Amino acid sequence: MTAVGFTWFLQALGAADNAVVFTIGSLGSVLPFAIIIQLLVTFPEGRLRTLAQKLLVAVAYFVTVFMQLVWGLFADPAREGCEGCPENPIRIHGHVGLGEAINTAEGLIAIPLVAATVGVVFRRWRGSDAAERRALSPVLGTGGLAFALLFAQLVLSQAGAPQGVETAAFVAAVAAFACMPVAFLVGLLRSRIGRDEEIRTALSVENEQLTTELRAKLAELRASRARIVEAGYEERRRVERDLHDGAQQRLMAVAMTLRLARGKLASEPELSGSLLDESIEELGAATAELRELARGIHPAVLTDRGLAAALGGLAGRSPVPVEVVETPAERLPAAVESATYFVIAEALTNVGRYAHADTATVRVARNDGVVEVEVRDDGVGGANPAAGTGLRGLGDRLSALDGELTVESPAGGGTVVRSRIPLGG
Repeated sequence: MTAVGFTWFLQALGAADNAVVFTIGSLGSVLPFAIIIQLLVTFPEGRLRTLAQKLLVAVAYFVTVFMQLVWGLFADPAREGCEGCPENPIRIHGHVGLGEAINTAEGLIAIPLVAATVGVVFRRWRGSDAAERRALSPVLGTGGLAFALLFAQLVLSQAGAPQGVETAAFVAAVAAFACMPVAFLVGLLRSRIGRDEEIRTALSVENEQLTTELRAKLAELRASRARIVEAGYEERRRVERDLHDGAQQRLMAVAMTLRLARGKLASEPELSGSLLDESIEELGAATAELRELARGIHPAVLTDRGLAAALGGLAGRSPVPVEVVETPAERLPAAVESATYFVIAEALTNVGRYAHADTATVRVARNDGVVEVEVRDDGVGGANPAAGTGLRGLGDRLSALDGELTVESPAGGGTVVRSRIPLGG
């Protein structure tokens, strides 16, 4: 719009007595109309979006810049009806009437160009929605009226209408063009208000979605906490049962055997020795059971020697051949290391119990602040994580560390258990 204002006043240079200034004003007198056409077809984005728009603007600049410059090379102000005007300093002499012919050609091209502009403006307005029309109506309405009046003036000029009628049409068109800056301002304000409303609506929808997601995550967090608490109770009950049915019974049997050996020490020393040997064996078995129980709670080898050694022990005890293909060279944070160990332990337990697999592989990698765990087997597949509490409990354990657990187990295609645990957890 600023460019339109500056180029519009080039017409005023046509009143100068200096030949150079007069010629500049004559050559630039029609340039603002091309800029206005570009403004109308690109409002409010400022981009030429369709081929028709690009062609329209290209023709407008071709006529107002190139053809106008060619006209200036042959134009004779005296023959154009401008008596007393300065001589054209760039005129090429010897081509009488060529300037008039070019000027007529400009008018003949300008008539369909202006008509096409009005048509494009109307079609764009008609194809817009209600919100777009609020912004487009002032601009396209004023611009369309201005070019319609200009079209009428051009037709009257080519038809040889009386000078007074042609002048009246031109003045009306200029008055409409003069209203365009105000129309553009109103259109931009309406466009901004419309965008603000769209932004508020989008933010409202987004906030609603975020609220829904937050409520869902809160509900899942509560359910996860409840499962963790229940899993803790269940684990303590399991430890209690294992102690009562295993090591405690063995230790009670050892105590009874030792009392019996003491009673037979004087009268039957050989029997006492045999009873002592039996007690030693029972103590060894009880110790082994306690170690196995402690390993299920937290293996000492994991704390002392790290994840690689602990996974080697898991692989060695697995009934299915297990290959540990990759482990991190450095130690991981204790919570992450423990979660990784138990994910693999539970997965290998399921492989041994249900998969009917021939082999299994374990991979643990540290990538971009995340520990990636993968346990893969070649078993029968068809595992359902929701059906058991083991993997679901591991999912709860991982969620406390902002981790995630996924299981892929197509029927007949083996099972892949993957987890991702952020190191920051």
